[in-house]
Amino acid sequence: MKAFVNHLGIQLRLDFRSRGTLLVYYIIPLVFYIVMGAVFSSIMPDARETLGAAMSIFGITMGAVLGLPPTLVEMRESGTLRAYRVNGVPGWAVLLAKSLSACIHLIIVAAIIAVTAPLLFGAGVPGHIGAYCVTILLLVIASIALGNLIGVLAKNQSSTTILSQAVFLPSLLLSGIMFPASMLPDPLQWLGKIFPASHAMGSLSDWAFGSGPFPAANGIILGIGILGALIALLRFRRISRSA
Repeated sequence: MKAFVNHLGIQLRLDFRSRGTLLVYYIIPLVFYIVMGAVFSSIMPDARETLGAAMSIFGITMGAVLGLPPTLVEMRESGTLRAYRVNGVPGWAVLLAKSLSACIHLIIVAAIIAVTAPLLFGAGVPGHIGAYCVTILLLVIASIALGNLIGVLAKNQSSTTILSQAVFLPSLLLSGIMFPASMLPDPLQWLGKIFPASHAMGSLSDWAFGSGPFPAANGIILGIGILGALIALLRFRRISRSA
């Protein structure tokens, strides 16, 4: 356990020293949040209520789907994964450390947005803080699972970019982050339900900012996370053995 904690600490330090990691996990999401927050609060006052939630979902999805997969592919291509295996570090420990590190980054970004959105843009404050935190945590878990899945399925960095964008762009456009999902045609609304961001946006609107009961959408988010994590783990074990 101590060795794993040390490994996680090293991973976090490496992340904070990586310009690419800081760019995808922090700089781009926060700059996008500030710009779009100013735009939405000016031209779409009704969007202020869930502005912080929407921007948190954006930051989490971007960091997990665009930031995590390339690091997994790079480990495989650079021989780092082979070095771990030779030194007796199991594949699941490597994947778990990467996932926990990403989880910490995403929670930090989501917390920054949640705290500053009401102060900067007059965004609504969730009526149920616990419901907000639970939904955000479930989204983080599901998004990291998808990021891991992309990372273990991609054969190289080029295919990683294609797969990541194939998940990120629909999540951005079909989830209700940029505009209400009800404005979309029915087929696109159904397509959007494939992605956890759509369910998270609906859950936050109805549960954290509303007065509804525990939403079924959170169960779907958790199901996506569990399924994605299991497939990613099985695939990663095969990769680590052949590396």
